[in-house]
Amino acid sequence: MTKLIESLSKEERSLFAEKVARESFRDFCVVVDAKYDPQWFHKIIAAKLQDVYERVLKGESPRVMIFMPPRHGKSEEATKKFPAWVLGKSPDFPIIVSTYSQDLSTKFGQGTRDLMNSNNYQAVFKTRLREDTKAKASWMTDKDGGYEAVGVGGAITGKGFKIGIIDDPIKNDEEAESELMRENIASWYSTTFYTRQEGNAAIVVIQTRWHDDDLSGRLMLEQVNAEKERLTQYDKWEIINFPAIATKDDKFRKEGDALWPDKFPLEHL
Repeated sequence: MTKLIESLSKEERSLFAEKVARESFRDFCVVVDAKYDPQWFHKIIAAKLQDVYERVLKGESPRVMIFMPPRHGKSEEATKKFPAWVLGKSPDFPIIVSTYSQDLSTKFGQGTRDLMNSNNYQAVFKTRLREDTKAKASWMTDKDGGYEAVGVGGAITGKGFKIGIIDDPIKNDEEAESELMRENIASWYSTTFYTRQEGNAAIVVIQTRWHDDDLSGRLMLEQVNAEKERLTQYDKWEIINFPAIATKDDKFRKEGDALWPDKFPLEHL
């Protein structure tokens, strides 16, 4: 493959890059962002997110949890770039993204919007934003899909999703210690966020775990209880966990190794 690419002209390389970016979310991340330097765990996440999208197209309703430490690039990949790639391929998809605060959710909405308005993105995809809906937190494509950013606990009125992303529903360890806050988040998830699914839809929860009884903990417990009761209809979660320090040997690191040693060396964890 490398020799093939090297044999192409500059124009042919550009066309090739645009083609692979449309087909591969992982390649898309690199093509639209020259500064993006994905690590091995980012590549695993990219493959899983692409699988989530493709399963929705097949009529499935995938459920995925991704656990990572803070500042390891989960939001840049899953919350900013992934919605842009999805809307490039399916511009009629409604997407809802939620974080622990409206301000942060709005910031992510602005990031995705700006990415979709960039020259790099528009060289890959034909999707464009409607001129009359370009607010940072709420905007639509020219095919009536779009992006809604909402803080956890906020109202979601008149909006639905084919892909719903919850990125860090709780801010930090201090807030996670509040039983009332954990209860409010779980209630909002079940009574507000969950009810906004449009037919078969995907839900992705990506977060740093601050407490065993956080949203992810409660959802996993619900699944355990449903299995014990032998229920036939319940959410089956796929869990991907990247601890800051490896707890055992695996394909990519030894027990005790840091997840991203170049950026967060072991002595700083």
